[in-house]
Amino acid sequence: MDNHQIAASNPNRISSHSHPPPVAATSSSKPFTIHNSLFTILLLLATFLRFYQLPSLPPGLNFDEAGSGVAALEILNGAPKIWWRLGGGQEPLWPYLAALSTAILGNVPLALRLPAALTGILTIAAVYPLLLVFRPGNRRDTHLIALLAALGLALSDWHLHFSRLGFRAILLPLLSTLAFYFFWRSLGSSQKSVARSQKSVIRYFLFPSLLNISLALSALFTALAIYSYLAARLLPFVPLLYWLIEKIRRRFASPEKFRPTMNPPLFPPLLIGYYLLLLLFLLPLVLYFSFNPADFIARSTSVSIFNPAWNQGDLPGTVWRTLITTIGTFFGLHGDPNPLVNLPGAPALPPLLVPFFGLGLLVSLYRVFSPAPTCPPLRGMSSRPSASSLPSPHLFLLGWWAVMLLPAILAPEGAPHHLRLIGTIVPTYAFVAIGLTTTASTLVNILRLRFHAPRFIPLLLTPYSLLPIFYLLLGLQTYPNYFVRWPGQVDFTLPFDLYAVRLAGDIAHAPPAVAYVLPMDIRAGEEARHYTLDYLLGRLLPYLPVDEQNAARLLTQAADGKEQVRVVRWTGDKHREADAKEILTYLLETSAHFQGRESFPVYEVETYALPGPHTVFALPAINQPIGANFDNLLRLDAAFVPASAVRGGWLPVALTLSPLAKMEVDYKVSLRLTGPTGKRVVQKDRILLHNFHQGTSLWPSEPVNEYYLLPVPADTPPGDYTVMVVIYHPETLAPLITAGLAELPLTQVSIK
Repeated sequence: MDNHQIAASNPNRISSHSHPPPVAATSSSKPFTIHNSLFTILLLLATFLRFYQLPSLPPGLNFDEAGSGVAALEILNGAPKIWWRLGGGQEPLWPYLAALSTAILGNVPLALRLPAALTGILTIAAVYPLLLVFRPGNRRDTHLIALLAALGLALSDWHLHFSRLGFRAILLPLLSTLAFYFFWRSLGSSQKSVARSQKSVIRYFLFPSLLNISLALSALFTALAIYSYLAARLLPFVPLLYWLIEKIRRRFASPEKFRPTMNPPLFPPLLIGYYLLLLLFLLPLVLYFSFNPADFIARSTSVSIFNPAWNQGDLPGTVWRTLITTIGTFFGLHGDPNPLVNLPGAPALPPLLVPFFGLGLLVSLYRVFSPAPTCPPLRGMSSRPSASSLPSPHLFLLGWWAVMLLPAILAPEGAPHHLRLIGTIVPTYAFVAIGLTTTASTLVNILRLRFHAPRFIPLLLTPYSLLPIFYLLLGLQTYPNYFVRWPGQVDFTLPFDLYAVRLAGDIAHAPPAVAYVLPMDIRAGEEARHYTLDYLLGRLLPYLPVDEQNAARLLTQAADGKEQVRVVRWTGDKHREADAKEILTYLLETSAHFQGRESFPVYEVETYALPGPHTVFALPAINQPIGANFDNLLRLDAAFVPASAVRGGWLPVALTLSPLAKMEVDYKVSLRLTGPTGKRVVQKDRILLHNFHQGTSLWPSEPVNEYYLLPVPADTPPGDYTVMVVIYHPETLAPLITAGLAELPLTQVSIK
């Protein structure tokens, strides 16, 4: 007896070739089934992988993780917000979760990663009921697909990395899964209520939408996703795309496939209700962006493929290259090169899963567009609709996956970018599970045709029994990839701010009489702070923006009441050019005593002894008039040079220059100390810089001050020496001429 005969003999039975209605699976009368036990084991496995060595791997704390931690500290300090301008913009949900864990555990890295690990486990737990309510196959296959999708996610390198990082993006798979679980349930609710609601226009729109609890929960979880991560702004387009394609599919299908006795899902009122509820839940964020529109587009604009800085004038070519590279990570061709979130170059899907992912995509496409037989009538109906007239879970999965590809395609930086693709991870593993289940069921059907005797029943089960072995092989690949190969191949110093963790420990344990000073490049703007230091120390750090107008005052404040000042000199950080004009060096060397330097990865620490507990630092008044005109391009207005200097010390020099015309290059200056015989004792060359580090080609029409320290060798004979100035072309080295001289004498200095 074939499936159609079985279905005909039992009107309440659903054909295995059809898609059952999108309602929740009925629970078994048994308190504990085989599916429950397998699912429990699966969650235990996922929990182990996400908590094992979590306090120490990954080590340190990434800049972006710490940014969320800084927002969490602001919340705990009584300054809650709905938006933070950190890292290009920070949605509010993750900082509030981080604030809760920080309040419990303290400001330690684990406090930022524990919510991620728990979120990862909850995502795996949510995928199972999602696919049960979707029902992408018959009852047996649906349970298997749900288990395999959850198991694949539990063993995924891709998901494991983000489940152990304090990145807000990990919320997107969980919240989108919950949003679409309840959305699919709302389709079932609207189908049940259609007969009752059509008698009234008001009830027709309100009952299946605004009064639908499942729909309200779907809108709520969609809103929470948008409150958590930028890419989630595309989630509301998934139901809309599904409705549009479903409408087209039905319009062009043969009329006999859709029976008039079975009303289609109430898509228009359902969608209207969904978007109205979503707008209601998002109202606080909408109001914020209405008053701060720049924050809404700040991050997306800077990384957008429409930005000429990224597409280089070739938008179609950039889109195509980004698309191909992004799709390639699902087929084992490319991988995210970022060592922070991936074993560099490893694809999102391991090669073991690629064939089944491709098969799952093809099966879903086939289920969407293939003709389906008419099913026997439901009880109380003269006829029953075909599978094509019911909501297609395969179409929804395809739309979900396609829409969530867009964040990675629209932002080409670092493609394939696994972080921006995180929204595709649930449908990706659903396709893998569909492909595996299809393969197993196909092999069983082939064996059934070949072997009919009861003694061959164990042989017929062989394809399904091989699935645990398949996932065992996957697990044996995931564990060493993450816990052995990744830490063995990646230098964590910069990705996880190991240098900042060490420095935070040194600052926290410094004696009370020692002040730490962290020079900041004033060009860094909002991104100037070291969030890792901020979060781990939990207090305002002695940042010192090296600005000519404020540097002396800030240094005086930092050193007040101290005996020593330790200055962090960055060697591999964004602030490594913070003191390019040597303003801070000038202040310290002229008012304190240098004691020594310690070198560490990324930074050095210079220690200065202070002459007293209330040292006042000041830049000199540049009041010695010069008035030298250099080829009508630059004028040396004034200088400061002390009358004497000590051997083995420094000779401080300060200059004031004004631009006279537009300059095409960034000129350099050479300061020279020459003896009575004209012999050059010491020389210092440096590019001329404005306070904001522009070279002379970008100077505004205003005076610019320059500060220099000339080292006086200890073996310099006492006597009178001359300070000379040369301004020259940076490439040709040709000097600018003033009063017929290439080398201008400034003044004489007595060396003692």
